[in-house]
Amino acid sequence: MSTRILFSTIRRCHWLNKGFTAVPVRYYGDIPKIYRPYGKTGDGNYGSTLGKQNVGYVEPVREQILSLAKTIPFTDKDSVFNIADYGAADGSTAMGIFGELLATLKDHHGPNTQFQVIYEDLEMNDFNSLFKRMSGIIPDPPSYLLEMDDVYFLASGTNFYKQCVPSNSMHFMMSMASVHWLPKTPIFKNSIYKDVMSSAEETTALNKQAELDWETFLLRRSRELKRGGLLVVGTCAEFEDRNTGENRYMLQSFVGLLNEVWKKYSLTGKITKDEFINTNLSICLPNMVQVRKPFDDKTSPVSRSGLSLLSAEAAVNPDVFYNNWREKKDKEGIDDREEFARMYTSAHRNWGNSTFMNGLSDSRSLEEKEQIVDGLYDEVNKRMSRMDPEKFKDDLRFIYLVIRKE
Repeated sequence: MSTRILFSTIRRCHWLNKGFTAVPVRYYGDIPKIYRPYGKTGDGNYGSTLGKQNVGYVEPVREQILSLAKTIPFTDKDSVFNIADYGAADGSTAMGIFGELLATLKDHHGPNTQFQVIYEDLEMNDFNSLFKRMSGIIPDPPSYLLEMDDVYFLASGTNFYKQCVPSNSMHFMMSMASVHWLPKTPIFKNSIYKDVMSSAEETTALNKQAELDWETFLLRRSRELKRGGLLVVGTCAEFEDRNTGENRYMLQSFVGLLNEVWKKYSLTGKITKDEFINTNLSICLPNMVQVRKPFDDKTSPVSRSGLSLLSAEAAVNPDVFYNNWREKKDKEGIDDREEFARMYTSAHRNWGNSTFMNGLSDSRSLEEKEQIVDGLYDEVNKRMSRMDPEKFKDDLRFIYLVIRKE
């Protein structure tokens, strides 16, 4: 549930290995001072904006989590039941499901069972807000720590493409809306993410990079999981629209709008052509075939590591901002598109702001960069307020995987 935008652009192009001819790649290095979560540190901005949407992403697998968690082996030899959230942001979106999970497991294993909950995210994540939420200083949503004994929480500032916890230590892991972020990404010259103008070479390079990173993520988690442990992943995704037959990806309408305004900035001279090219979302929104591949291939490193796919399902999640707009229109007769645009834009700025800041030249001052990116989101907000919210209704496309370590 994270705005996992991995660090700054290194301003030189590297070339991919054989099979990726002539496609430059942007690498993201260990330069944490460059990555900045959007909003003031410690004020809970993520949970109060984007968290209102993301908290619902767990619903399609909620009952499955609570049921399967009781099947995870836990004996007298295990002194602590270990739980982790990968890409945790400020902890707000996992608060509810983790509270239910802990209550279920305490009922199953006994009230005196000890639990350790680990929240993982990048080292520049707003952990201050996480600590405030867990302690109740930021009271909404309510912290399960205030109601439960023998539950201890820790934070890990380790990139999840590395191993984050000791091998063979974890019973349950979850990652929602995080694994689509990549540690490096091919450069798309004509857009901030792949679109109809993208070359076949660019798209192939992106898919190959995402395949390697997905395998890396799974192998790291496989090492960390105990046998019988569970990993639940919900990833932003791409799949066919049942009504139109068109392939659409998560937030396609909003990403397209961001790209449109950013390209206009380039054409009018507000930013340079190089700055436009240097602005790419370091993501790949996968389809079902891509996420299943390492499990369907029984000879793959992932399968041989012991990970087994229990279920894989696609879902279009309800959009809370659209629903709020629709309810207000239906019940009160008020078509408040300005409020819809404002709430939607402020929420989704959490994951995009750093990408646009980092795309701008280092010759610009921080203040100048902030003014340009503020202007971008202001214009996107104004354009959205003149658009029909129905356009954004079905954009929250997810794939859910439930995985066991055999």
